[in-house]
Amino acid sequence: MAKVYKVVDPLQPGTSTQGLETDWSKCVLCQEDTSEVLHCPAESTRATQGAGYKTVAELLVGFDRIGCLPNSINLSRLDDGNGIEETLQRHKAKWHDSCSLLYNRTKLQRTEKRKKHQEDAADDSADSSRKVTRKSAGKKSASAETCFFCDKPAPDGESLTRKASTFGLDINIRKAAMKLQDKSLLAKLSVGDLIAQKARYHLPCLLSLYNRARETKTYEESGRDKMNHGLAFAELVSYIEDTRMDSLVAPIFKLSDLVDLYTTRLEQLLTDVAGRVHSTDLKKRVLAYFPDMEAHKQGRDVVLISHEDVGQALRKACEHDADGNAVHLAGAANIVRRDMFKMKNQFGGSFEPNSQEDSVPVSLLALVVMVLNGPNIKAQSSSSTMPQPVLTISQLLMSNSMVRRRENQQAPCTTRHNQGRETPLRTRNRGLCKCQKAALQCTVYARCQCGGQCSE
Repeated sequence: MAKVYKVVDPLQPGTSTQGLETDWSKCVLCQEDTSEVLHCPAESTRATQGAGYKTVAELLVGFDRIGCLPNSINLSRLDDGNGIEETLQRHKAKWHDSCSLLYNRTKLQRTEKRKKHQEDAADDSADSSRKVTRKSAGKKSASAETCFFCDKPAPDGESLTRKASTFGLDINIRKAAMKLQDKSLLAKLSVGDLIAQKARYHLPCLLSLYNRARETKTYEESGRDKMNHGLAFAELVSYIEDTRMDSLVAPIFKLSDLVDLYTTRLEQLLTDVAGRVHSTDLKKRVLAYFPDMEAHKQGRDVVLISHEDVGQALRKACEHDADGNAVHLAGAANIVRRDMFKMKNQFGGSFEPNSQEDSVPVSLLALVVMVLNGPNIKAQSSSSTMPQPVLTISQLLMSNSMVRRRENQQAPCTTRHNQGRETPLRTRNRGLCKCQKAALQCTVYARCQCGGQCSE
């Protein structure tokens, strides 16, 4: 029998493998016996059981469409006529994990992208090999060109012959724009370099830009100015440290306030500040000196706060104000009561100078003063003597205080305490003397030397 000759297609599998049957007990991708465990989506316990067959079928078809499927895999043997997915699911196909990784979605996308780039490059080379016919630009296209600097077109019948063709020109123009702080020119330059923008310009416009930049004086700090900047920053750091010394208050610094303080101090030192102080640079300097601080943006403002204070502020915001106030009041009362019961004062029969101040603790006097007059340092320092209402209220509290209240005490107006808490003079109604002599002697007790006149 004569042989039949056929041109071999390298993308098609060999004739010796086209008629082979698929062994579904082996890996459907490599059809080899290895020690690697076979993975079967049909045996999965997930709710999406069998979804792996759909994914593998789509990937194999995708690789075959772009011609990247190896010759060892013939899609015809994986399709009984109802589709690859249905065939794989009916035969409960299995495969090695290493084989499935060769045909994942990421590799398919990369291969498609690489193929597309190759096709685009081939199209570009084909277009470049074509014959190109030159056409002269008309007046309309020439007049449509505008200068990069003045945004004005060329005169009628002329064209902008100057074209940006070097990176050195782009660098020089950017330096001049930064020196002049020309916002419109900087916005144009932010799009890209002049060569990429195919910028054209008038030569007088370029020379005018260079002349204006040359006439602008460049601010250069002298040695004295640098010293003044360092001194102002040192004073700003000292101000921040002094503010953070208070352990009861968590300070929050606004960056705008710090910039104002820094600028004001530089002006006081007769230092010329070019433009304005850059707030971001000052913020970086402050954060570099205080590593435990961090910057937070609050709307248009930037605030600086310590790491530890952030947690305390969040915790404080979650607390109830009434509970905090009650705790502070209880703490103040405990401090004053502890000092009150420590003091033991016995009346010696006469009133010495400053005996009223010595009979009560200092903490009690301070609390009563702040309750009556407020915690104002100016009001406290204006008078060196203690006001009489403060002394009277303090002595009244000392005489009527108790260590603990008795459980069986019924009358709320009756106060019983030990002899050490008695007043220097008796205040009972029993034995009072109402005679005139007793009033002159500043005593109203029956023990006064009235000679029995009280009975009259």
